[in-house]
Amino acid sequence: MPAKNEFQCLLSMPDLGSYVGKWIAIVGDSVVATGADAKNVFKEAKEKHPKKEPLLMKVPKDRVMLL
Repeated sequence: MPAKNEFQCLLSMPDLGSYVGKWIAIVGDSVVATGADAKNVFKEAKEKHPKKEPLLMKVPKDRVMLL
């Protein structure tokens, strides 16, 4: 089975509850960094995976809806 890309990983996450109100960085099929500041989350993700581009998003407090 091929590896998931970042968007597929996000769609397959059953519960984003532990990330509510936080920024998350996804590389491949894993959340690699989380935090309150987008720049720091991006920096941490790039330090861990320098040759990859992380998917960076903030998980909203009210609802998570992907269209």
